[in-house]
Amino acid sequence: MLFWRLLSLLTVGLGGGALTLPAPAAPDLPKRGLASNSDGHFPEPKYFHESRYRIHYDARFARKGLDDAAQQQGIKVMPWDLDADVQVMEADMYFLAAYYNMSTYYYKYDQAPKGRYFRLEVNPHFRHREPDDVLNVIDARWIDMENGLFIDITAARYDIRHKKGEGILYDKNGHQFRDTYVFPLLDTTFEGIPAKIPYKYRDMLASEYGEKALKRTEYHDYTFDDATMTWISSKDEDEKNYDLSSSYETPRTERR
Repeated sequence: MLFWRLLSLLTVGLGGGALTLPAPAAPDLPKRGLASNSDGHFPEPKYFHESRYRIHYDARFARKGLDDAAQQQGIKVMPWDLDADVQVMEADMYFLAAYYNMSTYYYKYDQAPKGRYFRLEVNPHFRHREPDDVLNVIDARWIDMENGLFIDITAARYDIRHKKGEGILYDKNGHQFRDTYVFPLLDTTFEGIPAKIPYKYRDMLASEYGEKALKRTEYHDYTFDDATMTWISSKDEDEKNYDLSSSYETPRTERR
């Protein structure tokens, strides 16, 4: 629940409307080399650092992360995936960097009656448009300052040199799609939270994962239940069956 509250607050914090400000021209930045050092690690600069023990937590705030059971309990859409991602247009990222970078937000809600602080932080390397900067594919983050749990924010950019012509968007994480697949955005809910999704979301999913993925009902030890529209863990189902079987007494055989 706490994780998806993060997503709700992000929606409130960033506002609901799409921005139409033109993005400043990106400077010609040198491509970053991918050679690692003698220890096998990529060289700096990497802006965001994750906890060594919990990759979905910011290292600066990961003093007390959620236990796996608590985090898993709040995830319903894809319970095997412990993070969520939000994407904005490149112009919006410039706007956030100019006016909201390092802003701290304070919210009170049922799960945090004493209130909790959240930070919107923009990676200064977001201006580097090329996908070769593998250390900085995340352009911004919405961070829970209580435990370091974050939501990744990436920018969708126009590729004016794309071989398929105009209207192709991409991010630094290898995703490409036409803008007509994205706009106009559709209103929906995500875990009960108001959200916006691409106009041709089904086509985008099929292109990314294949048509069979849209009909697959078993994945990562989970089975999709059409009645409840949720993914059920096979482990939970086994425990349920065990509880049912153990509730019946074994018939006694009378000795004669």
